[in-house]
Amino acid sequence: MKRTYAAVILTLFLAGGLPCLIGQEQAKGQEQAKSQEQAKSQEGENQPKYEPDLTQPSLYTSINKRDPFKDLMGGTEAAEKPGPGQGPQLTIDDLFLIAIVKEKGKLQALVNTGPQGFPHKIQAGDKFADGYVLSISESSVTFRKVSDKGVRLPKPRDVVKEISQEE
Repeated sequence: MKRTYAAVILTLFLAGGLPCLIGQEQAKGQEQAKSQEQAKSQEGENQPKYEPDLTQPSLYTSINKRDPFKDLMGGTEAAEKPGPGQGPQLTIDDLFLIAIVKEKGKLQALVNTGPQGFPHKIQAGDKFADGYVLSISESSVTFRKVSDKGVRLPKPRDVVKEISQEE
């Protein structure tokens, strides 16, 4: 009985022998890949470590990119921005005088800003939405009100807030 090549392959496939033959080929390929990797790693050990060539220009270009060392504030100082109690968001009528303290030879006042009760330290010259601090004495703070509800007053008005002795 003569068997043809196709019949042998069909017999091996049905018997489960063909996957075994294919598996052997795959195993040989994997062994060759491992041996090539080992050869490359051994070559890499003998070669010197990579050192960048500093004579070549870098590939980085600054076109359409921000300078990473430039000040993000754009040259503005933090002192130029209004601090708490100094910005236009507070009005003189919203302030409640808590205390007057002497710090470094200067009188400063502690004020509360409405129902939240956030205390702020103010001194002569601090600006608010409707005026500024004119002067601070040991028992009172004088504010100069130049506008009322966004409308400029024809004549500035002085507002004096005193500390009561009961508190």
